[in-house]
Amino acid sequence: MIPIKILENQETPVKQVCFGGAWYHKVMSMTYPFYGIEGIITIPMPFIRRYENYVVKKGLLDLEHKNLDVSSIYMGGHAKDESDVGLALFRAQLNQGISVGACVYRPFWRYITDEFEDIGGYDLLNNRNYAATLLSNHQGMKNIYAQYHPSFSEYYYLPGDTVKLSLFSPKPNFMQMMIEVVNISKLPYAIKMRKKYHWKQPKTFLSPIFSSKGHGTDLPKTYKRVNAIDQVKNEGKEAIVSNTQVLNAHWRECFLYYKEDGKLYKTPMNDTNSITMQCPNPLAFSTTKINENTGSQMISICPRGVIK
Repeated sequence: MIPIKILENQETPVKQVCFGGAWYHKVMSMTYPFYGIEGIITIPMPFIRRYENYVVKKGLLDLEHKNLDVSSIYMGGHAKDESDVGLALFRAQLNQGISVGACVYRPFWRYITDEFEDIGGYDLLNNRNYAATLLSNHQGMKNIYAQYHPSFSEYYYLPGDTVKLSLFSPKPNFMQMMIEVVNISKLPYAIKMRKKYHWKQPKTFLSPIFSSKGHGTDLPKTYKRVNAIDQVKNEGKEAIVSNTQVLNAHWRECFLYYKEDGKLYKTPMNDTNSITMQCPNPLAFSTTKINENTGSQMISICPRGVIK
């Protein structure tokens, strides 16, 4: 157990420019020699309304059509390079095969590196149960996106599940994500889906370690937590006003790791040591005030009717 101790040496966080192509609520820390971040969150209800070929869906999710809006919940750190880890709405293994539309939250990790890249596909026979894909390469700096294979239903997390997300450094210049199950959802939707498709009860997930220079050292860095509606093939463009809603994500707590006299402590991530961004328009978000002692907050994303 990491003891809680309020970090007194706090600076004013710097607000970033909004990045286009998504609706996102970001809480970003001040710059400091942090050593990681953790947070407990109850997974929200995603009502996806944008699908390929203009399919209209009235229920919660459409498993038979490709969704163009993607709900994601993640954390990230930026030192020399940036890393993001968390959960995104992905396709799932059904009784008849893989769904076309996304319907479960599964782990992902994204990192930028010019060193240990770990690019490669699934190799289940040799226990490589994840794939790491090169998204871009800018002068040797590789942007890599990794996710776990969909056949492992114990790593499906559903609305109402409460999990603890942690992003930490097992050794200097590397990072790792852990997802620990706190409570399993009692929502009828989650119970029905797990029973209907014979999905296993959710378990703790630990990602492979991945390169992230500067993390796990005393180098100044920032950390963040993000709730988003990402939009397929829209990155860097103007966010599309959508009827999709992601309701009642509940960050029950959120803490930043730091060291004092060589000992690791955690301090609540709150309005004193962080800044909030609601992009591209704050009117798309309904939130509670961040609790100064725990970092807790409720967040809903509702872009419908917003004029940018």
